[in-house]
Amino acid sequence: MVQRPFSDTDGAQTFTWANSSILKQRRESQTNTVVHRMQRPKMSTILSSVETSRGKSSYDKTNPRFNELRLARNTFSNISVSPLHPFVIKLSNVVPRTNRSQSDGRSNNNISIDTHYALPTMSKFFPPLDEQELQSIEQKTNSRENTIIFPEAPDEKENKTIVIKGIFLANKSYSERSGKEKEPKSTLVDMETDSVAVDYFLQRTPIDVGSKYINNSSVHQYNCLTIKEAKTDIDAQAMFSKMDIEVILVPRTHVDSIWKKSFEQYHKESVSKILSNVVKKLLFYSNLTFTWNEVSHLSQWWKSTSQKCRNGFRKLVKSGRLEITTGGWVEPDEATTHLFGLVHQIVQGHEWLKHHLNYSPKVGWLTNTVSHSPTMAYLLSASDISYLVLTNLHYSWAEYLAEYQYGDFVWVQSWDGDRLVSSVLNEALNVLGRDRHPKNSVFTHYLQFNSASFKACGPNSGICANDFNFAKSNKNLDINPYNVKDKSELLLEQYSKTGTTTQHNVIIAPLGGPYRYESQSEFDYQYNNYQKLADFVNANREIYKATMEFGTPKDYFKSILKTHKNIKTNTIKGDFLNFADIDSGRPAYWTGYYTSRPTFKIMLRRLESTLRTTEILFSFAVSLNSFRGYNVSRILDKLVNARESVARLLDRNVASGTLPANVLKHINKLILATVNNCWHIQEVAASFLSSKPGQLEPHLHKYVYREGEFISTFRTVYANDQIYIFNSLSHENTEVVELLTRYSNIRIVDHNKKEITVQINPIWKYTSDKIQISRRFFKIFFAVVLPPMTLELFTIKETYDVTHSASAIFCSSCMVGDEVVSDSIFPFNIQPIQTGDIQLESYKHRLVFDEMTGFLKTVIEKETNIEKSVMIDFGAFRDASVNSGMFLFNTNISKPLKDILMLYRIGALVKATAIISGKITTEISSIYGHLLQHTIKIFNFIQNPLSNAIYVETKVDYELSPKNRELEFFMSIQTDISNGDPPQIVTDNNGFQHTIRILNMSRGIESNMYPATSMVYIQDRRSRLTYITDHAQGVTALHEGQLVIMLDRRVLFNDGRGTGEGLADSSTTRHRQYILFENFMDPSEPLDSESHDPKLPSLSAVYLANSLNYHLDIFLVDKNKTDQCHYAFLPLLKTSFPCDVSVINYRVILSKGGFQDHTPNTALLILHRRSISCKIATTISLHCNGESNFLLENILRNLKAVYQTNLAGTTKGIPLLNFTPVNFPQMELTTLRVYF
Repeated sequence: MVQRPFSDTDGAQTFTWANSSILKQRRESQTNTVVHRMQRPKMSTILSSVETSRGKSSYDKTNPRFNELRLARNTFSNISVSPLHPFVIKLSNVVPRTNRSQSDGRSNNNISIDTHYALPTMSKFFPPLDEQELQSIEQKTNSRENTIIFPEAPDEKENKTIVIKGIFLANKSYSERSGKEKEPKSTLVDMETDSVAVDYFLQRTPIDVGSKYINNSSVHQYNCLTIKEAKTDIDAQAMFSKMDIEVILVPRTHVDSIWKKSFEQYHKESVSKILSNVVKKLLFYSNLTFTWNEVSHLSQWWKSTSQKCRNGFRKLVKSGRLEITTGGWVEPDEATTHLFGLVHQIVQGHEWLKHHLNYSPKVGWLTNTVSHSPTMAYLLSASDISYLVLTNLHYSWAEYLAEYQYGDFVWVQSWDGDRLVSSVLNEALNVLGRDRHPKNSVFTHYLQFNSASFKACGPNSGICANDFNFAKSNKNLDINPYNVKDKSELLLEQYSKTGTTTQHNVIIAPLGGPYRYESQSEFDYQYNNYQKLADFVNANREIYKATMEFGTPKDYFKSILKTHKNIKTNTIKGDFLNFADIDSGRPAYWTGYYTSRPTFKIMLRRLESTLRTTEILFSFAVSLNSFRGYNVSRILDKLVNARESVARLLDRNVASGTLPANVLKHINKLILATVNNCWHIQEVAASFLSSKPGQLEPHLHKYVYREGEFISTFRTVYANDQIYIFNSLSHENTEVVELLTRYSNIRIVDHNKKEITVQINPIWKYTSDKIQISRRFFKIFFAVVLPPMTLELFTIKETYDVTHSASAIFCSSCMVGDEVVSDSIFPFNIQPIQTGDIQLESYKHRLVFDEMTGFLKTVIEKETNIEKSVMIDFGAFRDASVNSGMFLFNTNISKPLKDILMLYRIGALVKATAIISGKITTEISSIYGHLLQHTIKIFNFIQNPLSNAIYVETKVDYELSPKNRELEFFMSIQTDISNGDPPQIVTDNNGFQHTIRILNMSRGIESNMYPATSMVYIQDRRSRLTYITDHAQGVTALHEGQLVIMLDRRVLFNDGRGTGEGLADSSTTRHRQYILFENFMDPSEPLDSESHDPKLPSLSAVYLANSLNYHLDIFLVDKNKTDQCHYAFLPLLKTSFPCDVSVINYRVILSKGGFQDHTPNTALLILHRRSISCKIATTISLHCNGESNFLLENILRNLKAVYQTNLAGTTKGIPLLNFTPVNFPQMELTTLRVYF
């Protein structure tokens, strides 16, 4: 709490005297001094004593009239006193006199900061009598401008008592004259005897004060009784003495990797200058600090800067004055990014810091993203970061944390109950036993006011940003002796208000903003002015009860843990995803970007999967010494660039799909270039893994053909072609492979020369209200079952009988293309669709589709004959004209919904329907013009996760703008599941954990929108429906039993959140999902039990999610180099990992010099032990290790040593080979440093 010795302008009383100019010091700033009524001791004046006839108070020891004569009778008889005018009191000592050097106008450069800025203490104004100089009574008193004239006191009778009340008597004739002065006459009168000086006492005979009355009281002596002081939670006086404000000034800046400009533009035009200035100015100003928060730009600057700057940077980091927080390559979006991406950018950043600076961050700083996931908090904790600073919370959260002073809290994982393991945080908080926080907890500080810039100094952001951003030199004057007091008090007022939101009054004051400190002069402005403010406040800390100093976020946590150990820290679990601000008068929800640019989100997810396969193949090739004789440096640069590019593309503005249109084109080129680099590395690694030793040239080519995604150069296959298929998962994977060919007479043979089942499907497209089937191209479908981390060779051969493999086609409006193809057989027989509802059937399900819409309406489980209502439909939300845009989502209140298929429902337009049924899959497609193409597919498998799943593929094409403008397109799934009223849905957080969402139907739909990164499900006591997606989507519900999945959006409004444009460049998007129906084993058990199991996915759901995220990788063998294929079946693992353990990544640790110095012999193996629901009935069979314990030496080949490290792999770690649920618990990640 700041104590202010001087009053505010609106609260102080200023006494104006006729000759008030005497209060100004000579030869100094002519500033009126106003004494605050709270700090100035209460005192009486002669004027009050005259009015009340109480003369004693006029001689109080705190009376400011230092030169009045407090002399007893016969004291100092030889002192000659210059005459005083009646009723005149001298005030020459009220204001302290300056020293002689000041009087002479000469400055003293040796004055300390405390002396220079110290406010006058009370002793200067009111010194004790024994310190007064006797010469004060000899000062001149005849100057009218140095006197205060009081009215004449009435005559009093002679006082017969010991104490004579006396005042200076004025000449009555003087008061009667106006405008003229006469020589005053003075009389020394008797003074009070209770003065503090010895000479004030008179020698008198003691007076007997014994009682002269008899009142029949007892003669016994009084016995003193003792009382005990009450015990309370808070002692007001003791607590008040601890309410000092401690302000930690944190200079920082915010930079984007990619947003309105490309990374290269940002770095060249701004960021490189900022980093160079940081080194120069921190070395120049010995107490200046700085905080940096990302590694992407830092690594780029490091490549081009001088060795001198590098050494200076290392020196500053080592001293602690330059702190690097979080340490991620970028600051990602925590709502839409998958687990692999979050882990990758953390490992990439921490590894760079360790290699180049020998530094590991200890504090996280997440102030750019508007969504905060508990997954990120866990990843930081697993990377040895125990402290976190964040901002950008929902305005209701901000009010709640401020009201209850919960700005500091311990963020725990909802599934983490391990309090036995000691942690850095528990040691810092000095908690033991059951008082410990779970080991993955993070001590979190919320920066109030949702800002990490100058605006965060206090609730009045205008004052903070305008008055105390000194880089705005045209608006703000530098701090000087004339304004330092006013400026300090104005700033301290904001700091003190911020301090009231915490329990300890220690606050972080960020000094910075986006792209601050581009010039050296800005450093000078900010440092010099804030240093002057800090010097003034610190010099007067006893008055202001405040201190200010430069520091870093680490200093904040050190301070509160050291000096405020007894403060209670509350624990919080869950996430802070739905961010809303209220600047425009009504809430603006940042939930639109969950769905913005879905095609771009799909591309990023595929890119992450491509990099993961690249890392795994490269690591196995290095560990098995497959690169013998090959110059690996040729692909090493591509691997490094791919790692950095993928990490950079995880920046919040990129992953969220909120880039401006001009930058999006640049990013698409970067994504394609990165994919090509990864494909090349895969081709080389897979070639040398599958070939004989001594081969020096790769012989494999990446084959990718999937509509709506990446397409490789090699698109079609022919007879006698050979392909390798690689399963990058740590478990057996069953998947349907899709190839494109020009010939329908194709069969497939596996590595055992065994022919496998093949299905030939047509390729068609919708044009002019018709489905046109191609005669030239065909699709080949075949199912493969691959062991984990295995390469298997398949051969494509020619066949003469295609009737058994060709699919049956039922179509309402199909036509065959008129291409002339002489050497190809058209194997399909097209039949019309019969009237009535449509049924598709597999071994597991019977699906019923509505005749009019062609959408699914009923699912019948053939094993139990249970009929489930599952009605799929499509619609759109209308956007409002305000609070809608690339980031924001807001529906039109008057007309929130639009039936986007109305013209088809009323018969104005006609939909097209096609059914394709074969040995492997059966599918139905409903086409509603170019806008919507919806396909449902089932698989003819037994006891396989695919047999339980319903594959859903939805193609959405908004066409060219302005068609379908201000519309948010969605798919709804209405079931008979009783998931509560209000409904409850369960969404995943980054594919890592799950959170229950209880929807509030009284609020707008925009506030009930949540991101599903991998899956979302609804359930009741009997059954569960899980929707599994291959990219992040916004999901919600409008009523019980429903799921609403957002597909695409077109909003032409600028929401005012920085991008400066709307969302008008929607492209054709293919959404690929699974719908999974499951039953509970015990329907009688309620779902509101305290166990965590209802929030866990099933094993089938995890399996399907992995297959959507990490597809099988296909390599086409060069026809001229088929003899180099030495291994037709190559399992890279000895055996499978346990069923609940997944491989997140397996990446080689590259030294600074790369392969030129030495061949790497170390890799990081990052594992995730999933927790699976045990209440779901399952009939699937997965060939994996069901044991919880495993030895890594039984899984990996050529293994020499294993060390368990932190998540980023930057610690030395402990040797470990045998893994158990104790050292590798469920739900957690572990990183192993593997030596081979």
